[in-house]
Formats: sequence, C-alpha cells, structure tokens
Amino acid sequence: MIMKIADEVKVALVTAACILSIAIIFKNVLHVQADFIILNSPVYLFVVYIITRDKAKKSKCDRPLYWSLAIIFVTLVTIALYAI
Repeated sequence: MIMKIADEVKVALVTAACILSIAIIFKNVLHVQADFIILNSPVYLFVVYIITRDKAKKSKCDRPLYWSLAIIFVTLVTIALYAI
C-alpha cells in the first residue's frame, strides 16, 4: 500500500528543509546572527503558495516542483547575500 503525499505537504517539507539549512549554515558555517525575518524567508514564499493555490489551479505553473525550486532559490540567494 503506497500512500500519496499531497502537494502542500511536499512544498512544506522542502520549506522546512530550507529553513533548517539556513539556520545550520548561518550558525555553523558563516557564524552570523541573522534576523528573524531573514531566517524565515522561505516561509513567505510558502505562504504565497498556500494563498494562491486555489486561484492558480488552472495555471500550468501550479506545480509543487516549481514552487519547491523557487523556495530553494530564495534560500540560496539568502545564504549568498550573507556569505558575500
């Protein structure tokens, strides 16, 4: 018996992994104390996904993969801005 994971859960798991990676990299690699707003930057995109998913069901861009890639991109940009 294989259980199918909902799209919202997939994007939420990616968001959680990105938040953890930001926290670990900032603390252990960059040794930077970041603001609360910066640490939760992937969450804001996830909130946009949750709010717009009902309206965007007819769109071709409404795929969990696209949203997950966008969240990963925001995470990488956030880390890169502090690494510079």
